[in-house]
Amino acid sequence: TRKTAIDNGITPSIYTHPIGFHGHAAGTTIGMWDMQGGVPGTGDHPMKLKTAYSIELNCSVYIVEWKKEIRIQLEEDGYFDESGFRYIDGRQTELILIPKPDKINKQKP
Repeated sequence: TRKTAIDNGITPSIYTHPIGFHGHAAGTTIGMWDMQGGVPGTGDHPMKLKTAYSIELNCSVYIVEWKKEIRIQLEEDGYFDESGFRYIDGRQTELILIPKPDKINKQKP
């Protein structure tokens, strides 16, 4: 939960936007990156059945050794209908690491 993360020194953020034929589609807004306490107006509408949303999550933490805050982000799409909510293509449960180029793993830009 947000409270658990905050209690552990992590700055969490969760927000959504409806998805459709044109990316950020029309529909209910559930949180925004800069409005974690709710979104008056557009966030007050009930969710409609048979709608899809992108759920965006991120968390930030200050790394003392790096002397800066880092953020890790995740965006997953979900579908809401009579049976509830489900992730459209499953839920990511592991980090996907992308190796950086080095002398052994030469990659062209």
